[in-house]
Amino acid sequence: MGIHFGIAYISSYLKKNGYKNIKFLSVTSVNDYSNIVKQISKFEPDIVGFSSVETQFGNVIALSELIKKSCNCIIVCGGAFPTLCPKSVKDAPYLDGIFRGESEGAFLELVKAVEEGRNYRNIDNFCYYDKDNDRVVTNKLMPLETDLDKFGFADRDIFDFQSLIDSWNGAALFVFNRGCPYNCSFCSNHALAEVYGRTSNLIRRRSVESCIAEIKDMMSKYRFDVIYIVDDLFVANRKWLYAFLDVYKKEVNKPFMCTVRSNICDDELMRRLKAAGCFKVHMSVESGNDFIRNEVLNRNISRAKMMESYKIAKKYKIKVNASAVIGLPYETEDMIKETIAFLGSLKIASPAVNIFYPYIGTRLRDLCIKEGVLNLSKNYSARERRESVLDLPQISRERIQYYSDNFEGLVRRKEGFFSYAKYRTREIVRMVMPVFLKKIVKRILRKYLR
Repeated sequence: MGIHFGIAYISSYLKKNGYKNIKFLSVTSVNDYSNIVKQISKFEPDIVGFSSVETQFGNVIALSELIKKSCNCIIVCGGAFPTLCPKSVKDAPYLDGIFRGESEGAFLELVKAVEEGRNYRNIDNFCYYDKDNDRVVTNKLMPLETDLDKFGFADRDIFDFQSLIDSWNGAALFVFNRGCPYNCSFCSNHALAEVYGRTSNLIRRRSVESCIAEIKDMMSKYRFDVIYIVDDLFVANRKWLYAFLDVYKKEVNKPFMCTVRSNICDDELMRRLKAAGCFKVHMSVESGNDFIRNEVLNRNISRAKMMESYKIAKKYKIKVNASAVIGLPYETEDMIKETIAFLGSLKIASPAVNIFYPYIGTRLRDLCIKEGVLNLSKNYSARERRESVLDLPQISRERIQYYSDNFEGLVRRKEGFFSYAKYRTREIVRMVMPVFLKKIVKRILRKYLR
């Protein structure tokens, strides 16, 4: 489990307001349940809060029952899934309620209400199941916060953050902005915007001063060589971006990676990123097939524009990571092969793949339901993005899984013999090299070959 920025910001805001007795626990499988319950019972919290996506909600249902039976506490859940599906609270009888939307302020109000013995059910953003009347009560939402500096820095102290940095090859992760202005049909961004009555989830930005101050604060506490800026779209606003890059170069000057979108990539952008220390960008392809990419996924980026953006990155010697999505409605096996061939032609640093998951509230989920390819029985146990949950008539789940499991090898093969041979050699070394030796090699490579 990596850092969870939603929880990290809630924790930071609580501490800023005087509530410092906070503990974070990570659940990775049912094997963790017993230890989780034991630690919670020992900690004796007043409130236990989960964050969950749809495929994790089964853990929330099971664990909330175990916790409630062993500890006298209020149990709540937030995150993308409860936000988009508040009626899910009915499926979890041991949850006292859920939070919708951005909830730093709302969670603080919950803590205050519990501390003062007040009724917490009427606070903003809160939803609960009224058993007597068999209805889900959905309270009004707080307005989205426009001044993100108000929340402070993400609280990394509740995580073993140095261990996370070491596991990420010496990289520290940062989030500086929230939102994305694009409305790709497979992404939850447009669904989250609709919760607030908006047509798109427009980006809200922290001040440059706050972002730089957070980096410096982390540099004083942790050892890291590289910064990964994992905003949905870091480079959307040029004025803000260039102001940030100027200060970053002067006062931080560490190699960094960030997110870029092909349709807004140009020579000036890549030149400025490179000058400030950017060594790698993540620029998704999603699909090499024009119909799937633009008509099904609503990406609206031409093949020519994507190829141009990758050429510009190479011009400035910026490495590119690219991801794709497979297992989509209407997608055939030949279309998946087209995606693999297209990525192979780009010769990128790291090709990645996700199997399409129909997130609740998204337009593409609605399409899957309309086409009858999604089984709507309540099943919260799927391996999100790692296995298909669709029954597609044109391609089996087994074939989708094959392409997912062998994706990078298939892409490297399209790049040519030497690229594929290098990939296979690396994979063999990974399998046979002892763990301790892998760590030493990684450390050497980070230090001398960056």
